[in-house]
Amino acid sequence: MAMRLAVWWVRLVYVAWMVPAGLNHFIQLYPQPTGNQDMSTGVFLALIDSGMFTLVKAVELGAGLMLLFGWRVPLALVMVLPVSFTVWYWDTELQGWWTPSAIYGWGVLGCNVFLLYAYRASYKTMWEGYAAPRWPWHKVQPGEAQS
Repeated sequence: MAMRLAVWWVRLVYVAWMVPAGLNHFIQLYPQPTGNQDMSTGVFLALIDSGMFTLVKAVELGAGLMLLFGWRVPLALVMVLPVSFTVWYWDTELQGWWTPSAIYGWGVLGCNVFLLYAYRASYKTMWEGYAAPRWPWHKVQPGEAQS
């Protein structure tokens, strides 16, 4: 029971970061932090100039809503993992390991990793052995494993 409550709490904390952070790009809720170090500002501006920042924010918002409503949670966690890692890297390595920003970065990545672990049973089939490719028109024969 305690684990279920912990998973719900971490999901809500994670959603409380992702939904406003993703939505803020499309509807400004607060000023977007751009970094206070040369490298972090450079990476941020490169993401903006390349258009990748819009994709990142769309993934944050989409995955956040999926987690909020409990729809395809394992998929949402995998979708947002690259974003979480990038946030962690930006907040720790580029902003500074001993800054308040680093705590935020560890929190974001920590929530994602904790939830991936909590939903680990959902990923079990990804680690199974060989799965034969199937064509859409292939009919499964009786006694044949469906993959």
